[in-house]
Amino acid sequence: MDPRIDSSALLSQATPAPSKPHKGQNADKLRESAQQFEAIFIQQMFKEMRKTIPDDGLIQRGNADDIYAQMQDLEAAKITAQQGGIGLADMMMQQLMKD
Repeated sequence: MDPRIDSSALLSQATPAPSKPHKGQNADKLRESAQQFEAIFIQQMFKEMRKTIPDDGLIQRGNADDIYAQMQDLEAAKITAQQGGIGLADMMMQQLMKD
C-alpha cells in the first residue's frame, strides 16, 4: 500500500469547480461594492462635518448621543449612495469597467 496521498485528487473531489460568473453578475457586484465604498466615504464626510458644530453646553451629550449620531450618519450615507450619491460610485464604475 502506497502511503502517499495525492492532494490535488482529493481537492478536485471535495470542491466543485467554480463556474464563471456572467459579465452582468460581475457588473452588479462591482456596482454594489462601489456604492458601499461611496457610502463609507459619505459617512466619513458627515462625521467630519459634525466636528465643525460647536458644543454650546446647554444640553449635556454623552456616549449614547455619539453612537446615535454615528448610526444616523451611516443610514443616511447608505441611502444617499443608493440614490445616486455624489457620483463617486459612477466614476469608479467607469474606471473599473474599462477594457
